[in-house]
Amino acid sequence: MGVFFQMVDDNIIITNWGLIALICVPGIIYGYRRGWQEEGFTAIALGLAVAGIGQEFGKLLIRIINYAIWVFVVFAAQIRGGAAAARNRNAIAENNQWAQLIAFALIVLVAYKAGSILGRRRGVNLLGRVAGSAFGAINVILILARTLEIFNPLQNTTIVDPPSVTILGMPAGLLRGLMAGLVAIVVALFLAIAWFQRRRAKE
Repeated sequence: MGVFFQMVDDNIIITNWGLIALICVPGIIYGYRRGWQEEGFTAIALGLAVAGIGQEFGKLLIRIINYAIWVFVVFAAQIRGGAAAARNRNAIAENNQWAQLIAFALIVLVAYKAGSILGRRRGVNLLGRVAGSAFGAINVILILARTLEIFNPLQNTTIVDPPSVTILGMPAGLLRGLMAGLVAIVVALFLAIAWFQRRRAKE
């Protein structure tokens, strides 16, 4: 248990991996309910979201919002009879942390909705639900990895007293190196389960 939790005198120390394990619990439970198909399709979508294509799509969303704001300003100026405003700068910077976080949150919602539409929850057996839990945990890690890249509220060590609990700070780059491997695991696991379930259905 030393990898996840440590006990020093009367102080409980939660390591980075322990904190990740605790954060994954809701994903495991939700993944068990949804099953392997819904969580698997969601995992593939999230894999694209944390990759370069997803980050560029987030920037595109911010550009669209900026353009919509500019159109609204021009429209309001026309109604008031003023001159059209020149588009000199963006209302929201593309590197704004909160804008990137909101854009990523929208992508996550779309990924989960896509999983619900493409996947099937009925008739999922125990293996499919256990696989859904695995995908659910991976989904949480992917979301956490990208979130920590944008905004890291867990960077500093936190001490809660009482009870005497120390939560070690989590560096932003801790999960960055795992993202490519997790995406590969998602694709391989999804294809393996799909092949197994298809073979089992034919028997």
